Amino acid sequence: MRFATTLLAATTLVLLNANSAQAYGVLGHTLTGQIAQLFLTPKTASQISAILPDSYEGLLSNAAPWPDKIRFLDQYKWATPMHFVNPPNDNPPEQCLFEYVYGGQDNVNAIFNTTATMKQFQLTPPTNVRDEKTMEEALKFFVHFMGDIHQPLHDSTPFRGGNDAPIKFGKSKSNLHSLWDTLLLTKDVKDRFGDNPQAYLDDTIKLTKTIWKSEVASWTSCGSADSQPANPWSSVTKQVKTVCPIQWATVTNALDCTYVWKDYSATRDYSTDYFQKVTGPSSDFLYQKLLAQSGIRMAAVLNEIFDPASASSASEGSVVKRSELPPRYKRAVEEALAR
Repeated sequence: MRFATTLLAATTLVLLNANSAQAYGVLGHTLTGQIAQLFLTPKTASQISAILPDSYEGLLSNAAPWPDKIRFLDQYKWATPMHFVNPPNDNPPEQCLFEYVYGGQDNVNAIFNTTATMKQFQLTPPTNVRDEKTMEEALKFFVHFMGDIHQPLHDSTPFRGGNDAPIKFGKSKSNLHSLWDTLLLTKDVKDRFGDNPQAYLDDTIKLTKTIWKSEVASWTSCGSADSQPANPWSSVTKQVKTVCPIQWATVTNALDCTYVWKDYSATRDYSTDYFQKVTGPSSDFLYQKLLAQSGIRMAAVLNEIFDPASASSASEGSVVKRSELPPRYKRAVEEALAR
């Protein structure tokens, strides 16, 4: 079921060197949802719980992996290109340039679209089963796409977002995209936190109060890039001022030059110094920061939609539910490490 049925629909399908890889993976998306949950207001959390199926227990972390589970089903193939965006003149590490082209189906467009759909139904609640399903799916897609846009290789064009860029990771062979989707995260969880995703989550939240404290408030502030008249979704940015995927993707894309593709070599072992740099203190724990930015921005947008009266900058004072990651998500780490 496609969303935004009464708003501006996605227009011409534009696929530039289409990137068909899956996003962060179960664990990464689960963590972004869990982080967002900690910054929801009680009213927002209550409304989200009412929208999601009972089996989700009101948790965004349970909703976040869903779009990857259904993306290859025939009825959802229309959403495949919405997991990434390919800026046309992007060529890292020589040039990281995010020039967004309006009019296509991609990750940026999808975030605007799902935001618009949720806002529409918040103003005019669904009155039938079909509209309720549209609202539910818009929320689940939004939560997932917010994770995707904060993975640098989902905002990059060459080599299908790094899928065709081979690497070595210890004794294994992989590719640059999979490195950023899962390998960096699972190794970090294993090495520093004893395969305990909850400890990793706790540490990430701790960093928002320490190393990143001075910048966290700015993460939910949008500039003018997403509100230009040329943007067909500019009416959405006027209603939901915390949604700015063009700005987010521009900043994340720049990381492809400074970190992701820097000194790329197919024979390099990416489990050593490269891993230490992008997950450790020399980069302000970059990988964790991207997860935190995704979750905090996700919460800010949802709060502005569902609880606009109290949707100021996110603060952990609005924590509504803190639960350990379900066992099935902890097993995802073990399975990834065993491969």
